Amino acid sequence: MTAAPSRPSLPDCARPQRVTGCLLAGGEGRRMGGRDKGLVPYEGRPLAAWVLQRLVAQTAQQFVIANRNLADYAELLNQAHATLPANRPAVEPDAPHLPRASGPLAGILTALQRTETPWLMVVPCDTPRLPATLVQDLLAEGERCNAEAVVPVTLDEQGLPRHHWVCVLVRKDVFAKLEALFAQDERKLRVCIQSLNWSSVSFTDATAFDNINSLETLNGRD
Repeated sequence: MTAAPSRPSLPDCARPQRVTGCLLAGGEGRRMGGRDKGLVPYEGRPLAAWVLQRLVAQTAQQFVIANRNLADYAELLNQAHATLPANRPAVEPDAPHLPRASGPLAGILTALQRTETPWLMVVPCDTPRLPATLVQDLLAEGERCNAEAVVPVTLDEQGLPRHHWVCVLVRKDVFAKLEALFAQDERKLRVCIQSLNWSSVSFTDATAFDNINSLETLNGRD
């Protein structure tokens, strides 16, 4: 059994105040037998609970984009952070005008419409070991080079770069560009990000971005 993810805790002053954290939990969970992946137990807690803990430690506000079990995700967010973002629901479905099952881009568009900060940090619900400095490192790079989006990159077993496209820090003001791509039936997040002025930040620990996205992977870690 692997050790449980650590529980990072940063003081409020260390959280990037220009960033809202968004957990994407709108997938259909096909490789989990149709189960809601973010609510599947991992190391004694739902997968999403680990990820929300990371977001709360690193961002000024947080919310969840989910298309089912909204009350369960609201409770997880409440447990992760006693003070929810003021005057906004903690958990929301994809915007009603977007087709269902449209992938992470639909969730990102929904989140960009709702965030009030200049930046949005998007993470999937199945990455419980995200780096404790993920947001501050991506934000520093984004502001250094005036990027519209920043993604983490690690090296795979062959030493080749692997970009983690769903863990993306994106500027709020790119909404119109991404919406136009969505309207053109583009759904690949990599393609959408690469259409922007984007950059990347290298992280040495590739396991920090491991996805627990199938029953086989989950059982292999129990």
